[in-house]
Amino acid sequence: MPGALRFALGVAWCLLPVGVAGAQAATPPGGRPDDERDGMAPASGRDLRVAISGYVQVDGRWVSGPQTRAPDGLLLRRARLVFDASSPDGWHLRLQPDFGQGRVQVQDAYVGFVRHGITARAGRFRPAFGTERMQSSSTLLAPERGIVNSLMPSRNFGAQFMLERGPWRLAAGGFRTPIGSDVASIDTDGDINATAGTGHDLLLRVAHVREQGGRYVEMQSGALWGRERGTVDAPALSRVLSVAQQPILTFVDDGTPTGTARAAGARARLTSGALIGTRRHVLALEGAWFAQRVAHGGVERTPVVGAGTLRFARVWHGERARSQDVVPASARGALDVGVRAGFVRAWGEGLRSIITRNSVSSARTVGVAMSWVPTRLTRATVSYDLTERRSNRTQPEHALHVRWQQGF
Repeated sequence: MPGALRFALGVAWCLLPVGVAGAQAATPPGGRPDDERDGMAPASGRDLRVAISGYVQVDGRWVSGPQTRAPDGLLLRRARLVFDASSPDGWHLRLQPDFGQGRVQVQDAYVGFVRHGITARAGRFRPAFGTERMQSSSTLLAPERGIVNSLMPSRNFGAQFMLERGPWRLAAGGFRTPIGSDVASIDTDGDINATAGTGHDLLLRVAHVREQGGRYVEMQSGALWGRERGTVDAPALSRVLSVAQQPILTFVDDGTPTGTARAAGARARLTSGALIGTRRHVLALEGAWFAQRVAHGGVERTPVVGAGTLRFARVWHGERARSQDVVPASARGALDVGVRAGFVRAWGEGLRSIITRNSVSSARTVGVAMSWVPTRLTRATVSYDLTERRSNRTQPEHALHVRWQQGF
């Protein structure tokens, strides 16, 4: 492919002066760095365009409840740099390292092509799955996504194809789980203790988007089908977490073949959701369903987990785009206020025998959040979430988050 070869050579050449040229062409964090359209616009003119952007999020976290958790206090939640390169013939490349939470992790690393409503990419990135999950973390109102996010996939290695025709969006792709316990599937947008396995998923997603006069409606449904095989060292079973990232449901794991629950075959994820908004308001509803074949003590079972969230937000002294960017109307800044509620429930024969004693099969959550947005690149947020686990043994979980975000 001569075009791809020219593009790769052009990227290598342009990265030499990237510290100067990239700073001038930087894209703000509101440029939708995490959704399915990011970095897709071909560069104008004949030259390769290289840009550097990014954002930093510092959190204050105070959580009270029954579960084991990280210490309260200040946390560098995300510290991300985004390197984008695009050429006039449609090729694009993205590299996004993250230095948050005391480690270095490459979140995105992919090459792609876009032209005439067709988008393709290959590498490491987030599958086009879900509604809130596809929203950039830099545009979130509450510091953490809703409880339904526990059932969503993290970034992974694979290839994806998307076709856009009028209001319709069709996405299909294939993804592979990292192989080996030393290549853990870690994503700061998901469960940082998720373990690796050996498996794959096939993706299909259909969305319908209408936008007119500042009003928009987006409806989507998606499915991921695949297989996963875990081991004692890498069980390949993720936890269900509260919005404060504390465990709700965890599978048993004592390090022995008979006492550790492991992924043992077929798994499936389904999601459906809608986003309805104007320049001031947004209303979102999303549900998800997850089933995984699990082996424990020589017996195989298929537990099922379902979750749903409902959220509403309003902006004063500013406008909200469909990407959920908030642009202040004056130097006083914009005020973004929202509420949300959600639930999660697990069921299946023999469920209690494959989850830990402190796990619960049902929980619900409610939360409020408020952000001051002095510029498009800056956001200060305070939020409170209450999580109730359906058990006589546990107390409610209270989570207070304060976040300062700065983009460049």
